[in-house]
Amino acid sequence: MNDWKNIILPEYEIRKTKEQKTRFIDMLRNTYGDKMQVEESKKSDKSRNIVFGNPENAKTVFTAHYDTCVFMPFPNFITPTNFLVYVLYQILLVVVIYLPLIALEIIVSQFTKGLDESTRIIINEALLFAYLFAFLYFMRKGPANKHTANDNTSGVVTVLTLLDKLGDDPDYAFILFDNEENGLLGSKAYAKTHPNVQKNKLIVNLDCVSDGDNILLLPSKTAKDDPYCTGIIESAPEVFAEYGKKPLVPRGFTFYPSDQVAFKRYIALSALNKSKIVGYYMDKIHTSRDTVFDEENIKAIVALFTQEKTA
Repeated sequence: MNDWKNIILPEYEIRKTKEQKTRFIDMLRNTYGDKMQVEESKKSDKSRNIVFGNPENAKTVFTAHYDTCVFMPFPNFITPTNFLVYVLYQILLVVVIYLPLIALEIIVSQFTKGLDESTRIIINEALLFAYLFAFLYFMRKGPANKHTANDNTSGVVTVLTLLDKLGDDPDYAFILFDNEENGLLGSKAYAKTHPNVQKNKLIVNLDCVSDGDNILLLPSKTAKDDPYCTGIIESAPEVFAEYGKKPLVPRGFTFYPSDQVAFKRYIALSALNKSKIVGYYMDKIHTSRDTVFDEENIKAIVALFTQEKTA
């Protein structure tokens, strides 16, 4: 059994540039040989999805994204069961992002007082365009976050661990998606190219599963009646209890923005902390604080999906 945590952290922790991703892919190819294939999208983003097994014939496909986000001074704060807080935080981010632009416009206005109104408008519009272009460029090409323990080295480690345990069973396949951080580009490209997988296969997506004792099990509407999905959810409390973890099976509105949304039938898993004020939350990803890797979480999830194999 490969010790994927100690193989990937920190040797392959950063996977943002083409060279970094290629190095990671080469490491996996050296391990799995012809058991894996790399499927490159034909679009301009050139997403490279890493596939193990045959998703077209499998019943269940385990997935995670392997790309790394840019470093941000503030976290991507996610509250899956509290949509209001999530929206308010996104509004706050927009305000923070625009503050430098407002300050810059005030400074520029002082130097353009003598110009006519139409010229000043043109200058302000050009300034806005330049700022937005610089921001979008930074989000795509900015420096990589050097710490990716939870987002999403944890998901990669879990998928590879499941691969080592279940990879010989044709009922299972495994995919590591590229470019999730750039708008789910890798998973969307794969879903479009493989409509059978997109519509009919059960996707188990693992994204940020190592920071928090509450593990979200979020099924899509079409997966709730799936016997395999139902069995997993029903057995989760007992399995997780052995590792000091609790399943969070949503009853009301719950969302989690990740690669599973490109598919029709799925279960999304993530680890969450809990607060009396905001409820369940994730608060360190995309920053230098993303260093929490609770191995018990990975063990609990692996045990949940391999319980029949070890019974």
